[in-house]
Amino acid sequence: MKNSQELIHWLEQGRGARWMRIATVVFAGLLLSTIYSWKQFHGIPTESVMQQAVLGRQVAKGEGFTTLVNYPQTYAVMQKRGEAFSQDRLYPELHHAPLYALTMAGVFAVLPESLWSQRPTPPSGWGPDYAVLGLNLVLFWLAVWLAWRLGKKLFDERVAAIASVAMAVSVPLWEQTVMLTGLPLFMVLMLAVFNSLAGLEERLRDFPVPDKSTVWRVALLAVWCALSFLTEYSGGLVALVIGGYLALRVAGSARVTLLAVFAAVFFAAVSPWLVRNTLVVGHPLGLAWQNLALKAGDSTAEPAAQRNLATAEAPGLDVNKLGNKGLTGMEINLKERIWSGGGMMLTAFFIAGLAYQFRDGRVNRVRWCFAAVLLVLLAGQPFLNSGESLRLPAFYLAPLIILFGAGFFFVLVDSQQQLTLHWRWVAAGVLMLQTLPLVRDCLEPRRIHFHYPPYFPGLFMELSRDMQNRFRPEAGVATDVPAGTAWYGQMRVWSKPERLRDFTQIMVDQPMGALLLTPVTLDRPFFTELAARTGDNINLTDAGGWGGVYTGLVTRRMPANFALNRPPQKLTENMVLLVNPFLAR
Repeated sequence: MKNSQELIHWLEQGRGARWMRIATVVFAGLLLSTIYSWKQFHGIPTESVMQQAVLGRQVAKGEGFTTLVNYPQTYAVMQKRGEAFSQDRLYPELHHAPLYALTMAGVFAVLPESLWSQRPTPPSGWGPDYAVLGLNLVLFWLAVWLAWRLGKKLFDERVAAIASVAMAVSVPLWEQTVMLTGLPLFMVLMLAVFNSLAGLEERLRDFPVPDKSTVWRVALLAVWCALSFLTEYSGGLVALVIGGYLALRVAGSARVTLLAVFAAVFFAAVSPWLVRNTLVVGHPLGLAWQNLALKAGDSTAEPAAQRNLATAEAPGLDVNKLGNKGLTGMEINLKERIWSGGGMMLTAFFIAGLAYQFRDGRVNRVRWCFAAVLLVLLAGQPFLNSGESLRLPAFYLAPLIILFGAGFFFVLVDSQQQLTLHWRWVAAGVLMLQTLPLVRDCLEPRRIHFHYPPYFPGLFMELSRDMQNRFRPEAGVATDVPAGTAWYGQMRVWSKPERLRDFTQIMVDQPMGALLLTPVTLDRPFFTELAARTGDNINLTDAGGWGGVYTGLVTRRMPANFALNRPPQKLTENMVLLVNPFLAR
């Protein structure tokens, strides 16, 4: 710059103005991320997410798709396939799709090893938890950028700006992001699908006869659909809709060609994982296919209870129960979740806008394709999933609902001259309503950065060290929060079986040095399981529950023939440790 006048011109009208806008947006994003995470991040909240974090850590260490969590169900299934339990060989992960864990593994691979040995001091959290948070934040802002890009491609900069800002201040999406569920990864993939679809529409409009570029775009669409399937199996439903779109959109011999390319690329991308599962356990989806017959919250079909049964038999599929699960989920999705998924007022604009036909036929086709994806996922996901997953279609499709809602919002604004003259104020009013819940959350006082009870990193780390120092190397540990114990304690653990006889059977292969019981067990009503005591013994082959052991927690006198028969050690107000005295060093 020769003088200050040129500098001012560069900042106001030249390239400097663009860089200043980018710097302002980046600074605002970093500030919002810091404040919201500081106030609302509390570590990993559920066993399901921790299972995937443990898998990611194993992949990063070069252990492959294995897990530190020994589920009784996996134990029984692998035994049936002729693979006996061995302390030197970890069990394969059989319950989850792999992509979120692989994404975390990429982050874990570059973390310093010292971070894993760091012990958190409340109210701060654990270093690797923050690493997963950072990954989710990066994915969240990548999704915001993809929403802006798609809005500009389909509409204009006004729609792109309003949609991306509305998404960036949506509390439901922020809640999912700081809960580390992996929802931002799903949002990125869904937005990538429709960015590619919009690009394909442009190509088909300008070049009606499919060429090499069109084939590559269809192949890319198939890759995004395959990655959605590998994030969560029910997400693969999007491939059915995109395949139907191609069948309707393309005519003649090109239809067969493009559908063949789409199907070939999709199956090529998912086949390695499906083949791996088939070789390991005999089913392309591992044990996750059983989610069809399971329902979280149903005492007769609880997914966690199924994992904790030492049986290779699959749960029976009750058609009536499946129908009830699916229809109930559909009702909740359509009545509640779609409205609370992040769009708020813009959801209403999206639904009202379905009756409007945009001038650009390309926008109409992409919108109706999205509407079909939304309907299929809202209807199909409740049937296919068990209800444990927090990644729901109403949330990961919210950015697209917001985008098309913003598109129709500006149609209404532009139809009124007074609104057109003051569209910025009208848009600001809508965004202000969208922002109010976020402001409330950001004003909350800071709390401890982990979910306690039952997850207390320091306790699990101490348990791991205590197991190494107190017990012989062959001793195992069981708990009712196995994924949390494995994640924070970085140790191999058994999930507490549902039946006492399963626990006894497992102890034949690996004697248990300790059993950790947390509020997951102690805070639930288990009075029906309290068995009548006859002397100091219990029936170790009983098909029922743990009544005799639970009674011992109250009387502080464990059954004499129960291996962990020392008086229970009260670690906290609602955490108890049972110890096997015969395995001490």
